[in-house]
Amino acid sequence: MSATNRQLVGEVPAMRIGVIGRITSAEEHGRYVRIQQLSDEPPSYVVLTASDRNFQSEGGDAWVEDETSLRQYFEESRWTVQWED
Repeated sequence: MSATNRQLVGEVPAMRIGVIGRITSAEEHGRYVRIQQLSDEPPSYVVLTASDRNFQSEGGDAWVEDETSLRQYFEESRWTVQWED
């Protein structure tokens, strides 16, 4: 997988960078999510959410400092995400 389409695994459910997913549990059930890796060194991330797959409607974003913070963000959100292939 490329750096913009890679899977992070560990203690929390797998997260995929640069891939659209559908949140299937928790408070944001039914919304779409995409993680963007920023070019910082070490990389930071932006987690985008929206009600539509094109991220044009009722969207939001959250910046996280690093991969550890990204894992914590997903853990705290309690999301289950169905990632697209």
